[in-house]
Amino acid sequence: MFTGDKWLGSNHAKSNVGKEIASIVLGDSEFWDQCQHVVMVTEPLVRVLRLVDGDEKPCMGYLYEAMDKAKENIKKRLRNKPSLYGPYIRVIDARWDKQLHSPLHAAGCFLNPGIYFNPSFTKQKEVGKGLTTTIMRLVADLDVQDKVFAQLEEYKRSLGYFGTTGAIRQREKLNPVAWWENFGHDTPDLQAFAVRGKILAVNATGAFLSTSCQREELRERIIRKSKAVLDPISLDNIDLLDEWVSEEPALLTEDDLNWESIDAPFSTLSIAEKKKNWVL
Repeated sequence: MFTGDKWLGSNHAKSNVGKEIASIVLGDSEFWDQCQHVVMVTEPLVRVLRLVDGDEKPCMGYLYEAMDKAKENIKKRLRNKPSLYGPYIRVIDARWDKQLHSPLHAAGCFLNPGIYFNPSFTKQKEVGKGLTTTIMRLVADLDVQDKVFAQLEEYKRSLGYFGTTGAIRQREKLNPVAWWENFGHDTPDLQAFAVRGKILAVNATGAFLSTSCQREELRERIIRKSKAVLDPISLDNIDLLDEWVSEEPALLTEDDLNWESIDAPFSTLSIAEKKKNWVL
């Protein structure tokens, strides 16, 4: 790009900023290694944003599982070496705790049967606390609160209609909203709460749809989509590392894991310092 006639003939090539950028790209032998490192670390997080911010399927309840998978992918890409992945995981956790880790997300995770009843899911206690907080905040009527908590036991223990072969079989096949509408009739108060929780629609930045019109419009769209032929989100079947555009070759492969490490995001280290931390 920076050696082509189009660039050399442009005004940008003559500007101070353009010259500085060109000198970095062409003159810094570590530039592309560091770019590759940035892509390696951030790509799993971009996959999560793509998953939860899409309008094809409701994202509520999948964020917990997706974030865990993203962090595991980052660790794997950095050869499971704490000295390499540690700085990034700490930044992710700090942002997660402050901005994304909300009781509402936890409630959505708890009430997503495809996640909650998955044998590999181990955060029942953590998301249970978030669910309790959400119920107490969103359900103002104390009598209804009591009914929701009582009916919650039927869901957790797969009693009544929740324990039928159809309900169990459809846990990971149906959209969670459709699952509750189809199998939550024996627990009407919990069903109403679960459906409402799904359509509050927290997006990837944690923002809420603020007006009743927006929520109702989204609810109707979700119901329409749930009745159509739609594969529900199953994180076990989603590879967050798949390429967005299948025709394009992968940016990174398993053989691309050898480069000079960066001890902290956007830090600059001397070559001697970096060689000490090379991934071997």
